[in-house]
Amino acid sequence: MPEASKPAAGKEVVSILPSIAFSDLKNHKFDEIIDVRTPLEFAEDHVQGAINLPVLSNEERAQVGTLYASDKLKGRKIGAALIARNISDHIMNHFQDKELDYKPLIYCWRGGQRSRSMATILKEIGFQPSLLQAGYKQYRKTICNYLCTEENEKDGETNLERIKLVRISGATGSGKTLLLKALEERGEQILDLEYLAKHKGSILGDYPDAGQPSQKFFETELYNQLEALKTDKVVWVENEGSKIGNLNVSRRLFERMSSSPRVHITVDMDDRVDYILKDYEYLISNPDLKLPDLLKRIEKYAGKKTCDAWLKLLGEKNYRELVVGLIKYYDSSYKVPKGESLATLAMPSGLLLDFPKLTSSQYVDNFISIGDEYLKNIKEGADKEDCLTKNSDDFKELSENVASVEIR
Repeated sequence: MPEASKPAAGKEVVSILPSIAFSDLKNHKFDEIIDVRTPLEFAEDHVQGAINLPVLSNEERAQVGTLYASDKLKGRKIGAALIARNISDHIMNHFQDKELDYKPLIYCWRGGQRSRSMATILKEIGFQPSLLQAGYKQYRKTICNYLCTEENEKDGETNLERIKLVRISGATGSGKTLLLKALEERGEQILDLEYLAKHKGSILGDYPDAGQPSQKFFETELYNQLEALKTDKVVWVENEGSKIGNLNVSRRLFERMSSSPRVHITVDMDDRVDYILKDYEYLISNPDLKLPDLLKRIEKYAGKKTCDAWLKLLGEKNYRELVVGLIKYYDSSYKVPKGESLATLAMPSGLLLDFPKLTSSQYVDNFISIGDEYLKNIKEGADKEDCLTKNSDDFKELSENVASVEIR
């Protein structure tokens, strides 16, 4: 009997594992997306919907990296041993009840040893794993290109260019975020950047129960939100600056927002004060949030005398006058957004303080009507452009025919 064929000397035998590009994920269905990077890497950012099954802990990755820098072979041995042990734990704890038709997508930083190690073992068990092509690194590059690359540098138009943004502008305490929620309740599309950034936009805008996400995770959330929006409906968005707290709004989105039409809202001073007192009540009731320290952050902008006056009102528990003072300060520094507004809508007194009433109000109806009219104008403009193009093509064809007749 002939000898079984053996691999050529010096050649590496590699299990053949399917590799899927991130741009092609929508054409595939996976039971789970598994991020095998460390918990710290995962916490900073990860593919939407991924779970974390690290093959190296934070400490183990640091240990292996340090060892590899001084002794590559020893680093690889220790790394392999730790990865094998951790994958064993995951098999016993996570994969124990999976059936043979189980199809996970697995990735690490570059689609290298960590993800391939887990995928190879799962394939040997009989599962159907795939790798994310070039790992998280390529995924992150895709997000950056989408959000930050100039339109003409990209391969084709994205949803970010196709959506119909309409901004809502207004002074501090006008309830712009609440209005977005009311519009969402009525079935309108919204893009709530402050919710994604976990920040209300002002110096006092930190969420009481959550810190801001990393810049990378904010952009991942933003990318997924933008891709989910429909292009045949208006997308309402609050007029924002280029930063929300410590996070930067991506360049391409900020440019789109700045060039988009807007609706401006005005609200009575008393309603603004009452709304802010209600919306920021946690700052007053929870001393651990250190409101005096937050107010002192504004001192370099508002001046020591003004800040001292606010602190005095705070010490006297005269919260209403404190809010009035803050509103007047923010109003004095309010910059009118670029572009003429489609309309300026004054909110009826008391409506801002009654969300169910706001949601079903004629006021919100007016926004929806403005959005519908805006879409109608876009469609009519596009139809006119198509008509002009068709007429131009017909004229060109007619001219060519005439020229042909004259030549003959």
